[in-house]
Amino acid sequence: MSKDFSITQLVLSTQRTELEVSARELDAKMSTAHSAETGVQAPLGRSSLREMLEGAIGETHALVQIGQDDVLKVTGRIMALETQTADLDLQLGSGWEDLPL
Repeated sequence: MSKDFSITQLVLSTQRTELEVSARELDAKMSTAHSAETGVQAPLGRSSLREMLEGAIGETHALVQIGQDDVLKVTGRIMALETQTADLDLQLGSGWEDLPL
């Protein structure tokens, strides 16, 4: 495998992995935040503040979950590029680097 392809595959694989890990971590943190106590109590008419805060956290969590679909699409595209790079290397075969350009 040529050095260029090795580097490209390593970069693609690293970026895909980092994207997947970051998306999982964000989803886990949003799940924790969504289910956690907000710390805003409801005495003396503050229930609306608590409801607004919990609503904002819930909405953000929903957006993160929707974003997971986009992450899956992007990681799928990166994986396809990795496969295409490997396929191209197989098609070219060993020794192609020595051909005169």
